[in-house]
Amino acid sequence: MNKEDEVLARVRELYNKMAWLNKLKMEESLKGYTPSEVHCIEYMEENADSNVTILADSCYMTRGAISKMTKKLIKKRLN
Repeated sequence: MNKEDEVLARVRELYNKMAWLNKLKMEESLKGYTPSEVHCIEYMEENADSNVTILADSCYMTRGAISKMTKKLIKKRLN
């Protein structure tokens, strides 16, 4: 294994350890949200000018499914 591969392996190992340590905190804070809802929220955060078509493409879903999901997300935030 050359130095570059060794560095990449160690970075991956560090990332995996951080993910493992944060797992419980993330599960608690994301309780009540599905993985697709989390993915949609993350995409909207990173891309402010997103619309239903762009979200549907990024999440590999139909526009109808995205509309339904965003309505659910809006309702969850209001409660």
